[in-house]
Amino acid sequence: MKLFLAMLLMFSGYAFAGCGSISDPDQRAYCEGTNGGTCGRISNMDLRASCESQRSGGSCGTINDMDMRAYCEARARGGSCGTINNMDMRAACDAETHGGTCGTINDMDQRALCEARKGGSCGSINNMDLRNKCEAMKR
Repeated sequence: MKLFLAMLLMFSGYAFAGCGSISDPDQRAYCEGTNGGTCGRISNMDLRASCESQRSGGSCGTINDMDMRAYCEARARGGSCGTINNMDMRAACDAETHGGTCGTINDMDQRALCEARKGGSCGSINNMDLRNKCEAMKR
């Protein structure tokens, strides 16, 4: 779940000012890194590689997790989400990159985040870190 959360959040455009309210250190550092800070403080190697690829527009090829790498490639280059094994992640990828629906995402918070990224509200997200990230994204 944490990996899925990281993947979904990795491509969101957070407001740097809202990153401080995120309790997970890697997610907070990722938020800061993708908003003008450095990605170097992220201890999770895949998340750090995702942050660096988002900042520089570079390759997603150094991401070890196959689902994360496929999601990154789909986001960066408009590739297919079809190789992503995690069904919720695949649905979120399709919704974000190819205009698909968020309705097939089983996790309620992840579905609400997906809907918020498409213009909806963050208010129905129960997980506080996820809601904080969503609110930062909306600023």
